[in-house]
Amino acid sequence: MLKQIINSKMFVLVCILFFLNSNCQGQFTNQFWAFGDSAGINWSNPASPVMFKSIMNDLGCSSSISDTSKLLAYAFRSSNTIPVNGVVINKYNVEMSNGNFMYGGGWYHDRLLLPVPSSDSIFYLFTGSVTSSSPFGLFYSTINYKANNDSGIVIQKNVQLNNFPAFDALMAVRHGNGRDWWLIFQRWYAPTFTTPSNTFFIYLVNENGINGPFQQSIGLNHTTNGGHLVFDPTAERFANISIKGMLELCYFDRCTGIITSTIPIDQEAATFPYKHYSSCAFSPDGTKLYVSEYSQTSAPSHLYQFDLSATNISASKVVIDSFVNPDIGIEALKLAPDNKIYLAAADESLFWPYPDTITAFTIINNNLSVINYPDSLGAACDFQPFSFNLGTGRSYYALPNNPDYELGAWVGSPCDTLTVGLTENNQKEDVFFQAWYNPEWNMIHVNATKLKGKSGVLRLFDVEGRVVYEREVDVIAGGYFTGEIAMNGIASGVYIVSLTTEKDKVHSKILKY
Repeated sequence: MLKQIINSKMFVLVCILFFLNSNCQGQFTNQFWAFGDSAGINWSNPASPVMFKSIMNDLGCSSSISDTSKLLAYAFRSSNTIPVNGVVINKYNVEMSNGNFMYGGGWYHDRLLLPVPSSDSIFYLFTGSVTSSSPFGLFYSTINYKANNDSGIVIQKNVQLNNFPAFDALMAVRHGNGRDWWLIFQRWYAPTFTTPSNTFFIYLVNENGINGPFQQSIGLNHTTNGGHLVFDPTAERFANISIKGMLELCYFDRCTGIITSTIPIDQEAATFPYKHYSSCAFSPDGTKLYVSEYSQTSAPSHLYQFDLSATNISASKVVIDSFVNPDIGIEALKLAPDNKIYLAAADESLFWPYPDTITAFTIINNNLSVINYPDSLGAACDFQPFSFNLGTGRSYYALPNNPDYELGAWVGSPCDTLTVGLTENNQKEDVFFQAWYNPEWNMIHVNATKLKGKSGVLRLFDVEGRVVYEREVDVIAGGYFTGEIAMNGIASGVYIVSLTTEKDKVHSKILKY
């Protein structure tokens, strides 16, 4: 059953009513897109979007973040220098101070801007290096977009989180508490394209920094470096694809950061030609999945629809349109604020960068294609190729790689209250209880005050409710308890620390990474 998500107004109201003295961060949005060659769309009025001129000019990925009225920052690759010269642009459409030479290649889903929880001025830029044009790995840079007289400055850059060759499917989703973030990274095994992988590296991004990763191996294998990962509008699940034809649905728990189950739809082909799945997007109601297939041969490229309510999802695949012109390089799909899905394509008759001539503005690159009614089955979705004009902008292969900044807390879940740190606490009003993981010592520290009982039991549960640690404890005079749980031999992941006395029962969620 799809889980209900609070809207942005209720999220703000919750912050006001319950956390007046906490750091409830401002509302960030996806209302401004910057992509392609000078293309920009202002979705502030979804019924009447306005084009603007960005300073981007690249084949691949961008990421953009806005508030409710203006574009705050966007990031992309500015040239093909080595190491690849990624840049950050401020609200005035100018490169930020220290905002150049960010690692990460010119791929299609390899960079992501995230607001730092509990901050109204700091962003992280995450970049994944898919190829050796810059050092392999996952990197982050820290941006203060309000500093330098409101022009922004990159405080630190290219901090390496891992050195794995990145799978081109970097994405994040809001934690169920409505404040923190889960960052999802996958790897591939360069340079063979033969070693399978189904391991996800999941980081928790909160006010204490970037925590993790913890690893989970689940679902279908991929052997290549190209793909896409996108969450549905409820954030209950995500689609994961590869350019060798893998397609799966993964159900995700926003409280624990754990993939709970998967549904395989298509597996990678063993031999060429592959189903070259490039991008995907969910319909607003989450019942349809659209996938673009970029042809590597003279055969047509395709736009597919899958019916996710069908008993056999794979068999439900229908062709929405075929692109027989070999110069049409279809790629990115993205659900927009107007609840339509947009498809970007490059005009491959022209070299990158496009010439600045009138004839180099073509029906292919000067327009996006639109799925007008994406909740509808088959032809009723009303796909209109090259029908949305970009004004002075032109498209290549990518649209902004943004998470859903407006997603709120997961109402009714164990973590639907905004709490401090890594944990979600359940404690009596007059009892203070705190548990946190210390990676240096590989142990959990536990503190409690104002306990009423004299003795109790300290337990550690995994996410399936199994007891992995238990011991009897004493409460000292004044209702105090302090202790540790050694985590040697206990795998990385999310756990529940529970303390039960004759009169109290409190618990807290922690992440071992």
